[in-house]
Amino acid sequence: MMEGPVTRPDPDPWPPRLFIACDFDGTITERDTLDLVVRRYAPGVWDSVEVRLRAGEIDLFEAMREEFDHVRAREADVVAYILAEAAVRRGFVEFVRWIESEGHRLLVVSAGFRSLIDPVLAAAGLSHLHVHAGDALFTLEGTWIAFPPSRMPCVAECAHCKSETIAAHGPFAGPVVYIGDGFSDRCASRVADVVFARRELGRHLDEEGIAYHPFDDFHEVMEVLARPM
Repeated sequence: MMEGPVTRPDPDPWPPRLFIACDFDGTITERDTLDLVVRRYAPGVWDSVEVRLRAGEIDLFEAMREEFDHVRAREADVVAYILAEAAVRRGFVEFVRWIESEGHRLLVVSAGFRSLIDPVLAAAGLSHLHVHAGDALFTLEGTWIAFPPSRMPCVAECAHCKSETIAAHGPFAGPVVYIGDGFSDRCASRVADVVFARRELGRHLDEEGIAYHPFDDFHEVMEVLARPM
């Protein structure tokens, strides 16, 4: 995991070009697609795995691999279920249009799976977005998962370190913004200049004493980012 803010050259005069990295599950979507899949196809598995994850006995990738090994389903059925249940959060489509009109840059960075992310974004007319995530192969014998390789271990024990992904896109002309809601967002929230957080990530940042903006929808995010910094 990286320590301290990402190094960047001096920003241009206002308005700066923002680099915005955004989590997918529970952030772009109203409901976490991974949670939906496990609860639907492997009920009860997460409860037993979570105890060991919180105790530090296993990392997030190991926890996900264990629970998805119990998910036995056809990919088409899983995708259809997710499209019916995981709505895109209010204001996200407008947020993307604002980013593009203002010349900012957006990266969707997720500890989830392209096989679920891509159909959701396509249904919202956003298949052109740049996504960095893992993937899954769903079968009736179990589900196999994989993530992009990492050059460094993640002390937060994420499936893959999002701060490393952000750094790979630098240097940045202006502030780095991170938007997230959960366990896998901890590292990235430490290297961003501006953080928006919900749920578990917000509680973690409260404990760490790290400042952030709470939000319920992307209209709120857009309103804050449109102000001079």
